[in-house]
Order: sequence, then C-alpha cells, then structure tokens
Amino acid sequence: MQDPQSDGDADWQRRFDELTAKVTANQGLIADLQAFAAAASRRADASDARHDANEARAEASDARADEDRDRLTELEGRVDVDAMLIAELQAEGVLSRDYVANLEEALRSSRRIGAATGVVMAACKVTEQVAFAMLVSASQRTNRKLRLIAEEVLATGDLSGLTAA
Repeated sequence: MQDPQSDGDADWQRRFDELTAKVTANQGLIADLQAFAAAASRRADASDARHDANEARAEASDARADEDRDRLTELEGRVDVDAMLIAELQAEGVLSRDYVANLEEALRSSRRIGAATGVVMAACKVTEQVAFAMLVSASQRTNRKLRLIAEEVLATGDLSGLTAA
C-alpha cells in the first residue's frame, strides 16, 4: 500500500509542474502585455504633454489678444486727445486750415497703420514692433507709402507681400 502522504506530494508536484509549464508558456504573452502597457503609458504621457502645450498656447494667445485690445484702446484715446488739441489750436488761430487738414490726414493714416499692425500681429502671431517693422519693410521694398500698404492690408487682408523682419 502506498503512503497517503506521498500520494499527496506527488499530486502536489504534478500540479506545480503543470502551473510552471503554463507560466513558461505564457511568458511571451506576459511580456507582450507589459510592453503594451508601457507603450500605452507613454502615449498617455505624450497626449498629456500635447494637451498642456495646447493649453499654454491658448493662454498665450488670449494674453496677446488682451494686450492688443488694451493697446488699441490706448491708441484710440490718444487719437481723440490729438483731435481735440488740433481743434483747439485751430480755433485759437495757431494752426492754418491747410496744416490742420494735413494733421487730420496724418491722424487718419496713423489709425489705419495701427489697425493694419493689429491685423499683422493677429495673423502672424508677432509683437507690435515686429508687425510694424514688417509693414515698414514692405513699404520700403515696394517704394510705396506706409499708409498705402496699411490700406491694402486692411482692404484685402492679404499679407503675402509682408516678410518677417
């Protein structure tokens, strides 16, 4: 008769050998699952990084838009003050009508150039100084007045004649 304990040990050894064989057979699958999980984690990290970068760009764009609105409001205020000063000087007889007409044209041109600068800033995502330099460069390159370049940008929205300064 066989020892019951040795039957139990043999059964236990057989089950252990079966489980070891299954683990060995599945090691390739386990490695594949671990690689898949690592790749998924890297993709999630990259997606998070892209999302963070997009949020940062959106915040920067919003900040630039706020700055542009503030700058435009400031320019409009300056133009109004300039127009009042011209009117006062003309009323006092300090300025001639021709001179006043020239100053008023300069103010109108200044507004249009400022608006065109804003269009370039928004479209090209550049600072006010760079946008203005782009307009000046186009004016010099084409030998046309800056106010005419600004009028064209405002009328057509075409920035193809502008190059980064």
